[in-house]
Amino acid sequence: MKLSIFTDEISPDPARAITLAAEWQVPYVELRGLAGGRFPRVSDDELHTFHQMVIDAGLQVSGVSPGLCKCPVDDPSVEPDLAELLPRACDWALRLGTDQVSAFAFRRNDDESEPPAAVADHLDEMAEKTAQHGCRLILENEAVCWGATGAEAAALIRRVASPHLSLLWDPGNSAMAGAPCPYPDEYADLKDLVTHVHLKNCKDRQWALIDDGPIDWSGQLSALKADGYNGYIVIETHLKQRPKGLPTIAGLSEQEANSRHNLDYIRTLLY
Repeated sequence: MKLSIFTDEISPDPARAITLAAEWQVPYVELRGLAGGRFPRVSDDELHTFHQMVIDAGLQVSGVSPGLCKCPVDDPSVEPDLAELLPRACDWALRLGTDQVSAFAFRRNDDESEPPAAVADHLDEMAEKTAQHGCRLILENEAVCWGATGAEAAALIRRVASPHLSLLWDPGNSAMAGAPCPYPDEYADLKDLVTHVHLKNCKDRQWALIDDGPIDWSGQLSALKADGYNGYIVIETHLKQRPKGLPTIAGLSEQEANSRHNLDYIRTLLY
């Protein structure tokens, strides 16, 4: 397994985040937010600068998160996003040295118990277009979207049945969506689809440090290893304020200290 961390989970300042990732000896970083906005909705100059900072720090990019399809399936933004933003995301992913492009399965409608046919149709179209541009589409389970839990996202992927669509498994998001036992229960039925993993935790529907919540990360990481998973595991802290009772870390903001805490904990499980 290859350890990565979101730059904007360390710090909103990409330069600061990359510097710390290098100091912490994390070999890979995941790209989502930049100073000018969310990837790839920024200028080419800003993306070039980010890439050069990554190279100069001796790091590599594990994947990109453009936030595609976190809107209703009938939103007017869907068509231009698929026609313009998705190809741009793929183009820049390849320039950055990765072929992993994540997406969501559209914001769910509380009036419907099942995702409309258009959700699967668009995912199929996106997977094909991503492949045509030399990348792979990975569907992230997300609490406010169709495919909120891992089981629901896996069902969508199997419904689409595209060789170009796989699962970005996020047990923390699954717990946030109300799944009682992301690991081992959900994982057992979706592990064949997993090609990317996000690491975080939640407690009482609030984001928490990775070692302070219901996700059995020790068991989950051991299972991934036993199943031969050799993809990325990406720390996505989602917690900016330092929990009460925990000491500060000299030279680090609260957000930076939380990411460092999560990194140190995950390393105790890996090595």
